Amino acid sequence: MKRILILHLLLLFIVTSVSAQKTKLKGIVIDSITQETVPFAAIAIYNKIELVDGVSADENGKFQLNTSKAFTHLEVSFIGYETLRLTFSEIENKKELVIILQVDTTVLEEVMIKGKRTTTQLKIDRKVINLGSDIQQAGVNALEAFDQISEVQTDIATGTISLRGSDNVSVLVNGKPSSLSATELLQQIPSSSIDRVEIITSPSAKHKANGLSGIINIILKKNINSGLNLGLNTSIGTRRHSYGLNGNYNLSSINFRWNASKSNSKETNNQTIHRQFNNGNTESIFTPYKFDGGVYKIAAGLDFYIKDRHEFSFEIDYTDDSHNYFNKSNYFNVTAHDDYEFLRENSHFHYVTIFNANYRLKFDDSQHFLELDYNINSSNNNYPITDYEDNTLLFKQFLTEDFVLQSLALDYNFPVNDKLIIETGLSLDTQKLNSQDIFTPVNEVSTKNQFEYDESLVSLFGLGKFSLGKINLQAGLRYEYFKSNSKNKATNFKSSQKFLNLFPSLHISYPINDGNTLNLGYSKRVSRPNFHHINAFQIVNPLYIWRFNPDITPELTDNIELSYQKSAKGFNLGITSFYRHRKNVILWTESSENDKQVFRYENSGAFNSFGIETSLRYKLTPFLDSRLSGNYYFTKINQSSAVTWDRTYASNIQFKNTINISENFTADITYLYTPKRQNTFNYVKSRNRLDFAINGRFIKNKLSVNLRIVDVFNNNFINRTSKTINLSQNTIWGFQSQTQNFLLSLNYKLFENKERFRSRKDRKYNETPID
Repeated sequence: MKRILILHLLLLFIVTSVSAQKTKLKGIVIDSITQETVPFAAIAIYNKIELVDGVSADENGKFQLNTSKAFTHLEVSFIGYETLRLTFSEIENKKELVIILQVDTTVLEEVMIKGKRTTTQLKIDRKVINLGSDIQQAGVNALEAFDQISEVQTDIATGTISLRGSDNVSVLVNGKPSSLSATELLQQIPSSSIDRVEIITSPSAKHKANGLSGIINIILKKNINSGLNLGLNTSIGTRRHSYGLNGNYNLSSINFRWNASKSNSKETNNQTIHRQFNNGNTESIFTPYKFDGGVYKIAAGLDFYIKDRHEFSFEIDYTDDSHNYFNKSNYFNVTAHDDYEFLRENSHFHYVTIFNANYRLKFDDSQHFLELDYNINSSNNNYPITDYEDNTLLFKQFLTEDFVLQSLALDYNFPVNDKLIIETGLSLDTQKLNSQDIFTPVNEVSTKNQFEYDESLVSLFGLGKFSLGKINLQAGLRYEYFKSNSKNKATNFKSSQKFLNLFPSLHISYPINDGNTLNLGYSKRVSRPNFHHINAFQIVNPLYIWRFNPDITPELTDNIELSYQKSAKGFNLGITSFYRHRKNVILWTESSENDKQVFRYENSGAFNSFGIETSLRYKLTPFLDSRLSGNYYFTKINQSSAVTWDRTYASNIQFKNTINISENFTADITYLYTPKRQNTFNYVKSRNRLDFAINGRFIKNKLSVNLRIVDVFNNNFINRTSKTINLSQNTIWGFQSQTQNFLLSLNYKLFENKERFRSRKDRKYNETPID
C-alpha cells in the first residue's frame, strides 16, 4: 500500500512537471499568393474554446511565444485573410513554423484587379494602399485612382499632389523618378498596372531625405507568373478611350515580361475668372481649356534566377506622352478696354526612356542579401507656343528641356540574430538639364536663351531593426552631400550651391495585445533649391507672370507621428496624428504687377503643422463592406514675408460602400466631401461628389466588365478665391475627370498561373526637379 501511494505521488509529480514546462513557438507568417510576409498578424493560443495566450507578429511577419499553459490549438488571423487553425499535433517543428495565410475570398476579387488582403495596411513607417480591392479605380489612370485615396489630396487645377496639406511630396514609380510633372506622370499610368501605393509620411533613414511631407511610391505589378500569361484590357468613356496588352513567359530560371498600352483623351475644362484690382480696375475671363493628347507606352523586362542565390533583372520602358492645348480666352468687363479674345496654342511632347539593371546575391537567410542597382532616365521635352490677340499673332516661343537622371546604389542587409537586422547602403545620384528658349515676337528678331543645370547627391545610411520583448524598433542615420551648378548663358548668370546634412530617423512599434498596435515615428527631411526655383525659362499660363529666385536656401523639417491600429475579424480602425515643424520654408508666393498675377518662390519663416487621419472599416454583413475615413490638417505660420492668411487648414471625408450583389456582381457607392480649404493666399469652397461603380465577372471569371459613373449629380466644381495686397480673384473650374462622366472598361485574362516573385528591393531614387 505504501509503495502504491509513493508511486502515485511520483506519477503526479511527473505529470505536474511536464505540464509546467514551457512550450516555445517560433515562426513566420506569409501570404499564400505573393509569398510576402504578413506584418502584425495575430497568433492566438486556445485550450479548446478558451483563449489562454497570444502574440502579434512583428513588422517582418516573425513571431515568438513562450507559454507554460496547456493548449489544444492555435489560430492565426489578419484582416483580409482566412483565419488558419492549427492543432497542437500538426505542429512538427515548433521553432521553425511557417504559417501560410489564404486571402479571404469574401473580399472583392476580379480577374485583372484582384481582391487584396486589406484596403489599407499600417506598417512601422508607412501606409500601404492596395488598389485592387476598389472597383472605383478600374479603368482609370493613377491620378483618378488617387482621388479615391483619402490620404492623398489631388489638385488638378494647380497640377499638385499633396500629403497632409503640403504639396512638397516626392512622387515615385517603383522608387524611380520622372521628368514629368506629378500630374502628367499620374495621368499616363493606368490603374490596372498598379499593385499598391506606399504612403510614406515618416520615411526612415534609408530613403532619400527630399520631400518634406513624405513620399508617394507607386508599385507596379510584376507580371512574373509561371508559364505563359497574357492579359487584355480596354476602356471607353466620356471623350476618352484606351487599350493595352500585358503578359509574361516564365520558365524555372528565366522570366520575360512585357507591357504595351495606348490611351487618348479629349477634354474641355471650362474656367471662369473675375478679377478686382485695388486701383479699381476689373476684368473677367472665360477659358474653355481644350486638351487633346495620347500616351503610348511599351515596356519589357528579363529576370534571371541562378541556383536560388543569384537574381538579375533588366528593364526598359519607353513612353511617348504628347498632347495639345487650345486655350481661347474671352476677356470682358475689362476696365478701359474693349472686349477681346486671347488665344494660346500650346503643345507638350515628352519622350522618356528608362533603363534599370539590378543584381541581388542571396545568402541562407531571406533577410540576408547584397544588392546592386543602376537606373538611368533620359527625357526629351519640347514645348512650342503661339499666342494671338483678336486673331493677330503676338509671338512664337519654343522651349526644350533635355534631362538625364542616373542613380547607382549598393545595399547590404545582414540579420545579426533573430532580434537584430542591420541595413546599410550608399548611392550616387546625378541629374543634368539642358534647356533652350527661343522667343520670336511678331516682326522682330528671335532671341535665344540657354540654361544648364547639374546636381549630384552622395548618400550613405545605416539602419538597425531590433526588438526588445514585444517592442519593435527601427533606428537609422543618413548622410547626404548635395552639390548643384547652374548657368544662364544669355546673361552669364551662374549659381553654385553645396549642402551637407545628417538625417536621423526612429520608429517604434508596440503590439499592445491581439490586434492592437501602436506606432511612433520621427524623421528629419529637407527641401533643397532645385531647377524649378532658379530657372527663368518656364512655360506658364498666359494669365500670370513667373519670377525665378536664385537665392533660395534649403528648408528643413522635423516630423513626428503617432498611429494606432485595431484589427479584428471584419473590423479595422486606424488613427494617426502628426506634428511637423518646418523652418526656412520655401513658399510659393502670390502678388500682382501690371494687372497680372505674379508667382515666385521665397524663403518664408517657420510653419507648425498638426493633423489627424482616421479610417474605420467594418464588414456589416456578408454582402456589405463599408469604410469611413476622414482627416484634418492645420498650420500656424510665423513668416517673414506677407501672406494673406497665417493660418491654413484642409480636410476631407470619404464614405465608401462595397456591395456584393451576387457571386458575379459587385457594386460600389462612394461619397466624397471636401470642406473649405484655406491656403496662404487663397481658399477653396467646400464641394462634394457621389460616385457609382458596378462590376461583373463572366466566362469563369476570365472577363471583368466595369461601369463607373463619376459625380452622379454633376456638382463637383472647384471654386477658388485668391487675395493679395493688390488683387482679389475668383475662379471656377470644371474638370472632365472630376465632374460628371462615365467609363466602361473590360479586362480579359487569357492565362493565369501561380506567381513567383523577384524579391528585389523597392528603391527610392532621386526625385526630378520638375514639380
